[in-house]
Amino acid sequence: MIQHLTRHKESKGNILFVHGMCHGAWCWDQGFMKVFTEAGYNCFAMDLPGHEAPGKNIGINQKSIEAYVQAVHEAIEEIGEPCIIAGHSMGGFVTQKYLEIHQGCQAAILIASVPYFGILKGALRYVGKHPSAAINLLLRDIYGPFVKNAQELYHSTTDIKEIERYKGLMCAESFKALIEMMFKPVKKPRSPEVPMLCIGAKEDQVIRLDEVRQTASFHAAQLSIAEAFGHNMMLDKGFEGVASEIIQWLTEI
Repeated sequence: MIQHLTRHKESKGNILFVHGMCHGAWCWDQGFMKVFTEAGYNCFAMDLPGHEAPGKNIGINQKSIEAYVQAVHEAIEEIGEPCIIAGHSMGGFVTQKYLEIHQGCQAAILIASVPYFGILKGALRYVGKHPSAAINLLLRDIYGPFVKNAQELYHSTTDIKEIERYKGLMCAESFKALIEMMFKPVKKPRSPEVPMLCIGAKEDQVIRLDEVRQTASFHAAQLSIAEAFGHNMMLDKGFEGVASEIIQWLTEI
């Protein structure tokens, strides 16, 4: 687990960052977490099981969403104090599943999250756009098409050299977890005691804005739309603006 502790005399809280498909803790550690530590938060970024190293990993295909939720629970226990959870994409879905069964979350931020009803519609859109990805899915290979089409995860203003560097850090993803995100939706909205912010990106080619809105409505959460950002808001050019908006929201809850 990557951690960066604030230098402020008193911490404003702990934030656990949960990554999305084919990513890892590294995606939060390219500058995004630094904005939060400078604002007074202790930051922790975890690798979900099987995401510890880049490249392909056949063994990851048996990892379940339940295993990912348990890993989040264990990470919070390791931190030893209540946490704010920030989940991106699949990490947002895992966060929603975590909130169904666990207590101790101070607040939740869903960043370009897989919607509460799952990723089936998004997966069909993806295969419709990239028909060759259907072959990868038959081979239970999510890594191949995600890396091949990684540029679609970013806004057009993001440096292509940076995108290429991030591609080298991407890792395999569980086919089992993907199937579960298709057919095992979140059934229970967040507790009213857990403030939630749902952030969508206007130029997101993975999660549509109407899906972000539906998730926010399901949870009765606050909704925010980030202009000039793609799916990977925490890595896009200008990510500081997204981080600052989250920090502002945290000061108001």
